[in-house]
Amino acid sequence: MRGRSVTRWGIAQRETVANRRSPLLLPLVAMTAVILALPCHAQTADAVVRARHASDVVMMIGGMTAGDDAVAKPVPIAIQPGDSKSRVAARPLSASAVSRVMALSPLIDEASQLTNVDSALLMAVIDVESQGNPRAVSPKGATGLMQLMPATGARHGASDLFDPRQNIAAGARYLKALIGQFADLPLALAAYNAGEGAVQKYGRQIPPYVETMNYVPRVMARYQWYRNAASSRTAAMVREVSRDARERLMIVGSGIDD
Repeated sequence: MRGRSVTRWGIAQRETVANRRSPLLLPLVAMTAVILALPCHAQTADAVVRARHASDVVMMIGGMTAGDDAVAKPVPIAIQPGDSKSRVAARPLSASAVSRVMALSPLIDEASQLTNVDSALLMAVIDVESQGNPRAVSPKGATGLMQLMPATGARHGASDLFDPRQNIAAGARYLKALIGQFADLPLALAAYNAGEGAVQKYGRQIPPYVETMNYVPRVMARYQWYRNAASSRTAAMVREVSRDARERLMIVGSGIDD
């Protein structure tokens, strides 16, 4: 009996001690669990932040609320990495369009000399507007290579917009006037696409029309491409002339007549 009493007393003592310690142990256990979980939680949060940054918007531009030509107010359009709008300027050129545009070089150079507008810029506008098709007509009535409205063409001296020479000359005059008016090529191109009034309406900024916001970088990209092509062509012509000159010099030096 005494042994059992001692045993019960010992158990009771241990339970009492355990009960006294439990209020301290529970917070310690909980704290330890939190501390152990912190690195994992921090790592997870960091991964979320990295993922969020990876998909962040890289550019915000105006958007369109309704209608093709007019908007109630500009709305931001988010352009994310890989978005189709961010690649609009990098679309590949059509080989057939480039061939047609290049074939117009004599007329384009003529208009360029008359208006002092870079021929590469005229090529870029023709490429984007009609892809070099002199019979092109838009649903709104824009006509010919540089897609001029009849009133605009008439204002700049074209009586037949299907005539390539008249169309290019009138388009070059119109573009020159816009460059002079806005003193900024992207704004001039925006006005060429959307109208001078639209550019003025939005505080001499590119109007927030999807078509216009796509149009301006496309023409600028084509402009650079045609400038590079012209430089390459000029360099090739110089090499050809130099080679021909060297050959003629060798023939003259050898005393052989042509």
